[in-house]
Amino acid sequence: MTTGPSQLPFLVISSSPYMRGILKFVLETLLLTEVTELESEEKALLYLKNLVHAPSMIVYDYTPNSYLIEDFFGYLKENSKSVKIVILVDEIRAEGKELLKDLNQFVLMDEASLPNNLVDEAQKTFENSPYMNHSDYCRIDIDFLSILDGINKNLFLKIGPDKFVKVFNEDDNTNELDMKRYRDKGIKYLYVSRDTAIWVISQIQRQINIFLKANNFRFVLRGANDTPEKKFEQKILRIDEDVHVDSEFKKIIDKAIDNIRSIVEKEQKVEVIINMLKENKNEYAFFTQKMNLTSVIACLLAKQLDWISKTSIDKIVYASVISDITLAVRPKLLKIKTLAEFEKIKSHLSDEDQKIFLSHPKDASNLIKSYFNSAPTDTDVLALQHHELPDGSGFPMGLRAEKISPISALFIVANDFSYYFLTDEEPSMEDFLLKCQGRYDYVNFRKVVKALEKIRKR
Repeated sequence: MTTGPSQLPFLVISSSPYMRGILKFVLETLLLTEVTELESEEKALLYLKNLVHAPSMIVYDYTPNSYLIEDFFGYLKENSKSVKIVILVDEIRAEGKELLKDLNQFVLMDEASLPNNLVDEAQKTFENSPYMNHSDYCRIDIDFLSILDGINKNLFLKIGPDKFVKVFNEDDNTNELDMKRYRDKGIKYLYVSRDTAIWVISQIQRQINIFLKANNFRFVLRGANDTPEKKFEQKILRIDEDVHVDSEFKKIIDKAIDNIRSIVEKEQKVEVIINMLKENKNEYAFFTQKMNLTSVIACLLAKQLDWISKTSIDKIVYASVISDITLAVRPKLLKIKTLAEFEKIKSHLSDEDQKIFLSHPKDASNLIKSYFNSAPTDTDVLALQHHELPDGSGFPMGLRAEKISPISALFIVANDFSYYFLTDEEPSMEDFLLKCQGRYDYVNFRKVVKALEKIRKR
């Protein structure tokens, strides 16, 4: 078997098709080589034993409990002594080093450091070799492309040794790309510019920690010209029906919480707040205005009820900022106040929008528990219950008043206050308090309504 530099195989082994896609794309972007991807140690052993020449590099996603792990490493030690072997682990553990102590050519690499550390390792290993890829176009496997959600970059088809034709524009969404049509024609690869390939690698690096949490993750890659809505949505990721936020977005949320906390510490008068709202209503700022107004009113109510501890105030601020965050760029959903309102317009909503709206209290609650360790205990309960109603007609659990905590009751009334003053054409305190008399004549809620009456008179 004769092989040139571009044909010597690079081997990627991982049970995860997503991890294989990442590794293959990174190596093929950097190196002029074929990358073979296999899903198990068993298949890797068969493959290696049938090769005439050893691979130039092996990247192995370590599987601790594989029944062939000893056979696999034993074969590598005996037959691949000159091969650079990169072994990915979920963290660099002492027992891993012990297992591999006799394998001189191995490099242990933390999965969370991908793909940057793999880039560095490949460049170091193959520097000044014929493997290095300096082409203006880098190929991208169609199967890997299908994992990327909305790459929004130019895609090209190779029609000659140095000739490429654009088949997809950056203004289009690759989710709509007919992958099957290309597969049926025997096309396995499309191409992106080198700048785009490096950009994709950098985006993977930013999202790798979230990717590692689930097998059905779709990388959310957006172009530089995206709308604010797209840029916002890419920060909120759905994995296995759970919602996650990326690290940069978490910092933005933390900063918003700090800013609002400083605002609510100041004495506020309800009439002044209402007048400012009337003068500055803005449909495009509905999320921000509701978040701020709910924080201020809820904290005013808490102070009137002598719930003035830092813990209580922090609970309110965190819940105000995060409760509706998954609806932030969906104003149509954000303005639905009750389950009854939802049922009236349900038929005009997509299945996805219905699901997102009904799950948003639970999503917000889980975000608080998973990402905001500085939030006080039970803050997640406020987010979970902010659409409950004392008569049991709320959601997601249909709780009645006696099952709703006092601080949740306060937060529910504050949310109602915000909806009313941001959506009613002629809002007034008198009208809102009149509505409250019938709506909240229940245990835990009566005190909140009385507190609102008192702060109105200040």
